[in-house]
Amino acid sequence: MFGKLKTFLYTQVYINILVNIKKTTIYVEELHFDGKSQIFEKIFDTSENDKINGYISQMAKKTPLHYISLLDTSLEQGATPTCSSQDMTQFCDLGASKHVCYSKQWGYYTSKLDVLEYQKRYAKVGLDYIFSPFLLLNNFFKDKIDEDLSLFILVQNDFLSLCVFNHSALLFAKHLDMDNQNEFQDDLLMEEHSDDEDLSLDDVGINLEDVNVIDDIDSLDDFDDIEDLATFDEMDEVDEMDEFSEDDSQEVEDVTVTQPPLDEENGFGEDYHRFSLIQSAIKDFYLDEKFESDFVQKVYIANAVRMSNELKKFLEEEMYLSVIVRKINLGTELCEAAKAEKR
Repeated sequence: MFGKLKTFLYTQVYINILVNIKKTTIYVEELHFDGKSQIFEKIFDTSENDKINGYISQMAKKTPLHYISLLDTSLEQGATPTCSSQDMTQFCDLGASKHVCYSKQWGYYTSKLDVLEYQKRYAKVGLDYIFSPFLLLNNFFKDKIDEDLSLFILVQNDFLSLCVFNHSALLFAKHLDMDNQNEFQDDLLMEEHSDDEDLSLDDVGINLEDVNVIDDIDSLDDFDDIEDLATFDEMDEVDEMDEFSEDDSQEVEDVTVTQPPLDEENGFGEDYHRFSLIQSAIKDFYLDEKFESDFVQKVYIANAVRMSNELKKFLEEEMYLSVIVRKINLGTELCEAAKAEKR
């Protein structure tokens, strides 16, 4: 009762952190008791940790009802087609991971070491939630997840998150780092400059309210109160999240960022690189016996970057896939995931 009363007395502030190698975006939504909201967005160099923490602290001081969320970037994260801890060992090292079951159907996990690093990086402000990109994909495409077998892809600047669903059952998932294979992209562009021939294309969140920064890595085993990557130790209690619908009365105040024109040469190289990673991941899905594989015919892409149309063309023309691309605002989706946790 008192909790509901506080939401009428205080503005709620949802602070969302989106990190890539070069830039960190802080997306903030102020939700007022009358239902109106204001949105603020600010971009920092990722190396400017003090400035980032300072801005987050400034936003958080506006109200006692503030919630700070981070989109997980761990290279050791993933998702599993099972909720059984015993069966999960086929897909990840449970001793080094924190994991959660979603709707008693499938699970996702992340690295304990990376959780510790996040806590240290944002120790001055604290973190309430760490959300998995697989959870955001599930929420964003929830109108398609329960249909026939399809591949779902979240495209970020530095990462690709892929999962295959068949009637809401997760069959396969993989989180890929774009930066680890920059040499491939450099070689591709050099080859393009060296001759005029065409290239062959054959080929949730963790609730951290009760967790302090830890100096001793052995104490990672004491994370029993973390409630979300969505809830690690109460794995059957994760509720399905509602899809965000924008309020027509929403007031928007944000920092307008002027983006440079898309470099077609670099866009081609990046999209071919993404295509190659996706092609390799699908091959793993087909060949690895631990996955219940079937033929992929349809692909849904959540595009969070200034992606050219080349990736769609590669997938359609080289792999004969039906491809649908939707633009995704990761700040909005992360904010909605945090709101769902507070309902």
